[in-house]
Amino acid sequence: MDSKVAGVVINELNKTGLFLESIVFTSLLRHPEFEARREEPYVGYTSEGFEGTIDVLAISKIHDGLLLCLPIECKKADPKQKHWVFEGRNSDEEPTFPFEYYEAGKQSFNYKKNIFFPTLGYNGMGYFDKAIQSFEFNETTGNINRDTHLGRPYDAMNQSNEAVSSFIDERRLRIFEIAGVGVNQTDILFIPTVITTADLSMLEYKPDDINWSSGQIPADKLKLIEKGWVHYEFPLPYSLRSRTNNGVGPVKRPSFIVNSDRFSDFITGLLKDCKRYILDLV
Repeated sequence: MDSKVAGVVINELNKTGLFLESIVFTSLLRHPEFEARREEPYVGYTSEGFEGTIDVLAISKIHDGLLLCLPIECKKADPKQKHWVFEGRNSDEEPTFPFEYYEAGKQSFNYKKNIFFPTLGYNGMGYFDKAIQSFEFNETTGNINRDTHLGRPYDAMNQSNEAVSSFIDERRLRIFEIAGVGVNQTDILFIPTVITTADLSMLEYKPDDINWSSGQIPADKLKLIEKGWVHYEFPLPYSLRSRTNNGVGPVKRPSFIVNSDRFSDFITGLLKDCKRYILDLV
């Protein structure tokens, strides 16, 4: 290959998410508490079938009776669209949506587990970010990205959640196979995860400060809180909702979006808290 062409090829490859995916996979492959696979296929056989591959599938044995499963989608942010901003719901009309926890002995899901992560900044189920909307902004100008209907944050979370919906159902045996554990003895906690080079922020404001006539809020009444990771309640289409003995699971699923610079901190904190704060409600 001509050296000039090779230089262009390398430059173009660096614009893709290839190398972010590679470093995430390699770090988990080298981690003493994880088994990792790359480009793991998944498929769902609902009436609205879906299939694809997840960038990285990471599985950790928390203890003899529990696995942590992280289907990870890696998204290198466009350098010109590098700010991802999230709005969280700030009302209690609904409780925090439960994590997908599969109980192997009962072969069903337990949505009553009290799961929280103090090391990550969530000291109880009521302390999660509960993000419900995402926006993408230009790195230099701050202008919003209007090129896509839903945007890269949503698309990345959708990919990870598709993988979860497959691995909790049709592809569940694959998790036990990779971990090398018994099918009927080991529970699984599923957490869809997105790793991105984008900067992450949460909106903070009071609805009472919004002007009814303009639908806008004064700049001094709105704050952008920088985050290393964001907890997002991803809205599930019917095809992705878990199938349970009583019908279908919750309409939203807790997911995490993590800034790549904070990935190591996130993994360390998540493992630490999974060993202590997955509790049964009394």
